[in-house]
Order: sequence, then structure tokens, then C-alpha cells
Amino acid sequence: MRIEYIIIIAVVVLIVGICFCLAIASFGYDRFYDKLVALSKVTIENSGLTAYDYVQAVNATKFGSKLEILAVEGMTGDAYGGGKVFLSQNTLQSNSLASFAIISHELGHALQDKEGKLRKLYIFRKLIHFLGFLFVPLLVVGFILFLIGGNLWLVGIILMASAGLSILLALLLKIVTISIEKDASKRALVLLESVLSKEEIKQARKLLNSAKLTYWGDFFRAIFGWTRLTKKGKLFK
Repeated sequence: MRIEYIIIIAVVVLIVGICFCLAIASFGYDRFYDKLVALSKVTIENSGLTAYDYVQAVNATKFGSKLEILAVEGMTGDAYGGGKVFLSQNTLQSNSLASFAIISHELGHALQDKEGKLRKLYIFRKLIHFLGFLFVPLLVVGFILFLIGGNLWLVGIILMASAGLSILLALLLKIVTISIEKDASKRALVLLESVLSKEEIKQARKLLNSAKLTYWGDFFRAIFGWTRLTKKGKLFK
């Protein structure tokens, strides 16, 4: 194959890949939200079981009832953090498939925390947040020292390189977060096997997979946000 054809194919593949990434960055959340709304209207076959009852049961069997279950104001806000499971008003007495899938994902995080898998992520996230405050000063001061030259040009290069390294670390954090979220969803599906049918598990898996796209969307927005082809992403959060 001639080199010209190889270059053309490579360019086409690159353009298609970029378009695919931009599509996820722009529409990943919309796809998740549509599935969430649809499954919020679907009642699980075990209609007598509420999400609160389910969390209580998992808490007893998997955590020895050590998790603190708290109700939060508002219609959204299901989350996990620091040994606490937060349930929104929508979720507390809900028996929708969406509620069970989402809260199981948070329980997946609780299992990760129980095994110590979230501790390093929390530390890494705090480090990246701190580097976010230093990024602009490092870049500006480094550039000024580089322009001054003399004995300071090398210091300037090191400071600018440090700013560049902080960007790579921030992107690495997003990749690690995606891996953590994927693992939490995998654990969620295992938990759901005891209360949902095979068809319901299939639908829950689709919802959780679409949720994962929102994290990829955040990653791609952080990369392509400066192009204005997609919404600007938050790099250091």
C-alpha cells in the first residue's frame, strides 16, 4: 500500500475518533438522563420492596449494619461517602428500577471503601485539587523566568514542565475515576442479582453503562473544551 493511502486512512481514522469523543463529551449525559427517566417509570417485579428496605438489607448482610443511612432534602442526591449512604426523597420509598440501579452503584462504592480502595483515590483527588491552584502561577512565573533568561531559564522550564505535569496527573485522575466507577457498577449488578430478574438486570446494566459514559464525557471535555467544540470541562476537579 502506498504511503499516501496510509496517511489518508490514518487521518480519516483520527477524524472519526475525534468526532466520536466529541459526541460522548456533548451527548453522554443526555443519553444517561433519558435512560434514567425511562427506568424511573419502571417498577421492579418485587413491587413490595422499596429502595430503603433494600439498602437496609444490604447494610445488614454486607456491612454488619455499620453504614449510616441518611435522608437528604430534594428530589436528587443519592450518594455515598465516609460510611454514609445518602438517599433522596425520590429514592427512599421508591421501587423503580432506576432507583435500585443507582443506589446499588453507591453501595458498590461502599464496598470499595470497606476494602480500602477509595482511600488512595481521595488522597489523589486532594493532590490534584491543590495542583489546580498552582497551575497558573507555575505557568506564568515559569514563562517569565524563561524570558528573563540567564541563569533563570532552566528554572522557568522546570516550572512550566511542572504545570504541564499537573495537567497529565489531572487527566490520570479522571481515568482512575472511570475505573473506580466501572468497578462500582460491576459490584452493583452482583448485589442486584438477589432482588431483580434477569431482564431487569439487563436494563440496569444499560443504565449503569450509560452513566459510565458521563465520566468519559467529563474526560473528553477536559481535553477538547478549549476548542469550543464541546462544553468546557473542569480539569482539576
